[in-house]
Amino acid sequence: MPTSYADSAQARESDRRWDLPNFGKKPHVELFHEYTADDLAEREARRIKERASLKLRIGAAMAQMELICPPAGGTE
Repeated sequence: MPTSYADSAQARESDRRWDLPNFGKKPHVELFHEYTADDLAEREARRIKERASLKLRIGAAMAQMELICPPAGGTE
């Protein structure tokens, strides 16, 4: 008489692995970080630099848009 899958060693091993505490769970190391004062200062400097760059890029995009479609003359 053939044995069922539930009786096989493969099924028992699979069930055993699923019962392990951390099986199938991925660690979220990148979510947690202990920042030092140097790390925070570096992040702040990078943020300031990115905001200055963003201001320049927005200005350039606006200038290009105004070449294509000049602003309407001021009835406000």
